[in-house]
Amino acid sequence: MTRQLQSSLMQTLPGMVRTEEIALTTGDVLVHAPGFEDRTLAVTRGLNVNGKASGILLRYEPANATNRLAEVRSSLEKQGIAVSDDDVLTYDRFLPGDFEDRLRLRFKLLSAQRVVIDISTMSKLAILLVLNACLGSEFDVDVIYSEAQHYGPTKEEFANAKKAGKIQQPSLHVFNGIHGVVRADSLASVAMQGQSTAAIVFMSFNDALTQLLLNTVYPGRLFLINGKPPVHSWREAAMAWVHEQVRREWNEDNPLEPSGSNLPARTASTLDYRESVGILLDLYWKLSTNHRVLLAPSGSKMQTVACFLAKALHPDIHIEYPSPEGFAKEYSTGTGDRWLLPLGKLGRLLSEIEGAERQNFLEIAI
Repeated sequence: MTRQLQSSLMQTLPGMVRTEEIALTTGDVLVHAPGFEDRTLAVTRGLNVNGKASGILLRYEPANATNRLAEVRSSLEKQGIAVSDDDVLTYDRFLPGDFEDRLRLRFKLLSAQRVVIDISTMSKLAILLVLNACLGSEFDVDVIYSEAQHYGPTKEEFANAKKAGKIQQPSLHVFNGIHGVVRADSLASVAMQGQSTAAIVFMSFNDALTQLLLNTVYPGRLFLINGKPPVHSWREAAMAWVHEQVRREWNEDNPLEPSGSNLPARTASTLDYRESVGILLDLYWKLSTNHRVLLAPSGSKMQTVACFLAKALHPDIHIEYPSPEGFAKEYSTGTGDRWLLPLGKLGRLLSEIEGAERQNFLEIAI
């Protein structure tokens, strides 16, 4: 990413701010996907409701008996946030179907003036679809994200798996199966289908997700993006180790840092989404002329927000989501900092980012 693009994006893209309070008023609609993790209840804490706010809750299918939807709904209603039965929307993780249309209808019927989306325990594909459902509307959009205190696998679990030589196993403490590649019509693209595919994949602890994607789409080129957590720094090297064999097979597109640290040169914060936006746009402009660009949002929740912005800016990007079958209870524990990302009106934000892109990629070329 050029310094000029990085500077332009940092000025254009809103930053994240820590927040303990969520203020809601008449016309505000809170969207949340109750899961089983501790932090799924964070959305119910620190609420300041002053007016007739509404809530929309996602009911995951296939059903997970440990999901805490009833608990979340009861807490929200006690604090004055109306959640009708019609506002509990079924979301099939493997067949999202008409979910976006149903969500847009609820926004309209609730006369939404601001939509506040809690992505803390939301499926990454659901994050993309919920944000996509906000496109074309005049209401403001805020994203809230609560970190966990501890993520699985722990450093010790990972070290033991590595010591045992279980190359494919470090992810077993997190994922209990691989479902397949899930596609949504609104995130697909038929552009450049006759050209070689360049796949952009975010690293995670499950290299089987990456392998599944490669075995499904057979890309001509592969660009891996590693994650750099702000707190659990050991995970950056661990994710690089998990993907080392794949990275070596696509070495020309995935160089290491020149410092000799054996870490991938292409890395982005798992929290500050702006770094991922910069990398994605830089890759898009380098690849889109001669390649069909395929994007797999397999990284962190905030990196998924970056994927949405890249796709919204460039509809010819094709989204493929390699989906885990499910998650173990140890996936994360505790609740850490809560962050607010005020995106504002999405149409206006996208126009501002387009301006930064034109300045960096088109005017310089001219």
